[in-house]
Amino acid sequence: MPIGTYNHPLLGEVTFRARQPIWVRGDHITFIDGFDPATEVTEVTIPQLRNIPGSNRGKLGFHRKAHAQIQMVFADIERLDLMRFVRTCAGSFNARLRKPTSGALSKLPSNHSFGLAIDLNADDGSLGDSVAPVAPVFEALGFKWGKDFNDPMHFEVDEFIEDPESVSAHLAAIMR
Repeated sequence: MPIGTYNHPLLGEVTFRARQPIWVRGDHITFIDGFDPATEVTEVTIPQLRNIPGSNRGKLGFHRKAHAQIQMVFADIERLDLMRFVRTCAGSFNARLRKPTSGALSKLPSNHSFGLAIDLNADDGSLGDSVAPVAPVFEALGFKWGKDFNDPMHFEVDEFIEDPESVSAHLAAIMR
């Protein structure tokens, strides 16, 4: 099975093994060193997602250092009355290689592998472009929007914010 090493910008160097005997786009991976999903990725409850299909009733596996961030994102989305734009959740934690929208092979782990990413409205026919109204909330709270790399359904932690503060008042003023 292929073995890879990756220096993650937030987590440092990790070593992983792919499941298939050759590199395969989006293949499942197992971490060998540098990252332990069993201790780093834990369940977080996001009440705003409770009734959103695909969200496991609002209980997602997410990196423990980003629990407060993802909870604040959805609290602010709700405060700003933007939850109507979140129709489905395609999940968060999934230990696999990246799947570039170009169809190309990547030998790097997806940020979903670290519990640092979430996909919304994946099945809406626009690859999630319909979540554009919530993107400013994610970005203001330390996430990168996948639209920058042709994957608008995808949001990933770009920086850890230990004690995130609500950005809803600030964003509400800008959005007027």
